[in-house]
Amino acid sequence: MKRIAMLALLLGLLAGCGAEQEASALPEEMPADFEIRYEDWIDADAINIYDTGEKLLQKDLVSPDGQRTAQAELIVSDETKQEIYAKVRACALDRLGDEKLTSENLTTDGTQVGVAPLREYEITFTANGTTYTVTGDSTAQSYIRQDGRAAQFWEFTQYMNELYHNSPEYQSLPEAQGGYM
Repeated sequence: MKRIAMLALLLGLLAGCGAEQEASALPEEMPADFEIRYEDWIDADAINIYDTGEKLLQKDLVSPDGQRTAQAELIVSDETKQEIYAKVRACALDRLGDEKLTSENLTTDGTQVGVAPLREYEITFTANGTTYTVTGDSTAQSYIRQDGRAAQFWEFTQYMNELYHNSPEYQSLPEAQGGYM
C-alpha cells in the first residue's frame, strides 16, 4: 500500500504544473534570445516588475501619497535564467496565451469567484524569435483543481512571486508603507 501511495505521489510530482495540459512546444534547451517580463499588480499605476531583458525590478510601495514605486537594476545569473526557462516549459506557458485566465473565462457553470483585492498578472516572454503573453488574475487560484490551465498559470505565478520577493534587488528597496483592502 505504501508503494502505491509513493508511486502516486511521484507521478503527481512528475506531472508538473497541473493535469490535462498540453506539452510545451518550446525546445528543451533555452534559446539564446530567451527573456521574460513578469508583472503583477493590484493598482495598475504601481506595478511589480521582474524583467530580465530590461534588467529591471520594480516594487509597488503601496503609498498613495508618496513615491508609488521603487526600482533597482536586476542582475539575473545564467543559472537562474535557465531555471525560469525550465519552469516556463514545465508549465507550458507557450500554450496559455489564448485567453485571460480569470474566473469569467475559467468557470464551467457560470458561477464566478470574486477576490478582493484583485491581483492581476501579465507574463511576456520571448523564445526563438516568438513573443508570448499570458494574462490572468488571482481568481485563477479557485480553479486549479478542475482546470489544468489555471493550475499551470497559478504555479508559475507563485514561482515567480517567490523569485521576485527573494531577490537581493527586492530586498534592497524600501519597504511598502501600507496595504490594499
